[in-house]
Amino acid sequence: MDGGPQHLKWRDAVRAGKLLGPTIYTAGHTIDGFPPLNEMFLTAETPAQASAIIREQKQQGYDVIKVYGTLRPEVFRAILETAKEEKIPVVGHINRQVGALEVLKSSQVLAAHIEDLLAARFDHPPTDAELEEFAVVIAKSRITVTPNLNVNPTNIAQLQNLDAVLASPAAKLLSPAAYSQWMPTNNRNERNDQSAQQIEFMNAMQGIDAKLARLLSDRGVRLVLGTDAAPYGLPGLSAQQELQELVAAGVSPYQALVTATRAAGTFIGENVHGAPRFGTVTEGFTADLLLLSANPIESIDNVKSIEGVVLRGRWLSAADLKQQAQSAELRFGNARKTTNNIDEAMESGNLNPLAKAGARTEAGRFVAAYGGMGANDQGAKVAGENLKVSIRIAELTSRLYPESFSAPYILADLLTKDRNFTEAMLQTKRSLALEPHNAASLDLLEKIGALRQPPGFAPVGTYKIEYVNDQSHETHKSDLLIESGAKGQYSGTRKDGAGAMSALQSVAIGGDRMWAVADSPFGPVEFRIIVKGSDLSGYWAGPFGQNGTLKGTKSE
Repeated sequence: MDGGPQHLKWRDAVRAGKLLGPTIYTAGHTIDGFPPLNEMFLTAETPAQASAIIREQKQQGYDVIKVYGTLRPEVFRAILETAKEEKIPVVGHINRQVGALEVLKSSQVLAAHIEDLLAARFDHPPTDAELEEFAVVIAKSRITVTPNLNVNPTNIAQLQNLDAVLASPAAKLLSPAAYSQWMPTNNRNERNDQSAQQIEFMNAMQGIDAKLARLLSDRGVRLVLGTDAAPYGLPGLSAQQELQELVAAGVSPYQALVTATRAAGTFIGENVHGAPRFGTVTEGFTADLLLLSANPIESIDNVKSIEGVVLRGRWLSAADLKQQAQSAELRFGNARKTTNNIDEAMESGNLNPLAKAGARTEAGRFVAAYGGMGANDQGAKVAGENLKVSIRIAELTSRLYPESFSAPYILADLLTKDRNFTEAMLQTKRSLALEPHNAASLDLLEKIGALRQPPGFAPVGTYKIEYVNDQSHETHKSDLLIESGAKGQYSGTRKDGAGAMSALQSVAIGGDRMWAVADSPFGPVEFRIIVKGSDLSGYWAGPFGQNGTLKGTKSE
């Protein structure tokens, strides 16, 4: 559901019998709006950028197009239209600006996940009657849904006892890059004095998600198993947990098993041209089989009683599978041992452990993924205190992942903050060479070009802006109070419409442009302002597709 060049290589190697692995069908890089909710996503801010990305991914050989939920409506429509022309299916999250009801009328063929459907439909906890009405609408749309009921319980377990989760047998089978996302510095479930409220909220959401899953199953909606591994689920174990959660929600064991077999095979058969038939034990179908020693219809827990699998004609016994698991655990063991040192290095700013770990390939890849996710994710709480540490980590990531367009982009963004514009420009161009239509890199290139110029106006002053939300059409007002600092740096304060004051995260000024990043209840909001005398114009962008145009005036 978020692929890249390496996944195409694995897919082809598996098909050719050169690599032992599962049959792979893959999307290209996820396409998101700006700012992306994940720095590893592609961004598209215009229909032209979106259409170019679709054609490029189809030409590169990806099986499906994966969208995220923050795309502007006109960009989302361009993706659907271009994908139809290119005969490639669109899957993924539900667009927040378009809304669930409109997406369900579109040509998007799969919705991931149930909580995403709910978030794009309701701004309040829905009643049972609203859920039943929504289930009818989903059933009529004929869209396929991945429930992902395993996610909340997995997150709750991390909030309750992360150490126990990380010490579990399943966690020991995570690749170093995946394991790094579960470590305390990078973990998406921030443990603080609000943990009890977080757990209460997740439990409440789990109840609503489970109700909708049962309603969809009862109305014949095609559900396919998905677990959001490895960011939120432990690969392998999470598939078993998802089946158990479906049954706990009221779905029969048989229908739960269908999500992982017949429904999955039918979905691929309908949407991926030339795919072999699979999903049932039927003459002429692919005979990849899972052999259990107990009946899962009697108890869904029996999916854990695995005697072996047949994969492309090769029998792998339980003993063979155990040996492979032990080999993987041993191979990743050395990298796992470095985690405490790496965590300490990020906290202290002592880069020696990072440099030493980077000299070893397996450990180096672990460090790179760990730091790369952290540089602009929750690890920023550490890296943000020491920009040099962030840059060193990003440099390591970029060296070890030369095919990643996001690695040089993250490095370029950090270098821009450090005002190393020459190197930042070089890294941005590297990113664009890998993904030439990525809006985030194109925006950064424009920003670096402006920042290399001296300000064409007097930056210090009050910027009174009005900005329109393209989703709700509401108009908001804010005052940005900009002050000068040392070495050409600027800082500022934002006063919102209610008069509340908060420090701006960053201010960058060059030529006739200013970029100011402010906090909001949902995450950072970037104001891109063009200054012409006392007149202001431009664009603003916030999380979850909250964006639009702005205008205003500047005074000294």
